[in-house]
Amino acid sequence: MGRLLIIGLIIVLIWFLLFRKKKVKTNNDKHIESFDMIECQRCKNFVSQDDAIFANGRWYCSKECLINKD
Repeated sequence: MGRLLIIGLIIVLIWFLLFRKKKVKTNNDKHIESFDMIECQRCKNFVSQDDAIFANGRWYCSKECLINKD
């Protein structure tokens, strides 16, 4: 009886090792967001739309470019 129990446990362990479902790994740390890039009207650098300043119908990368718009 003891032998059947041990053999049964070995078979179950082998079955779990061979046929278990593999977990899909997701890396939330490596999530890449897409940004709309805007070109500054003065210095021609590109910045994300979230960081850009919109004034007088134009986009600027910083307050310095907005003030010194020439």
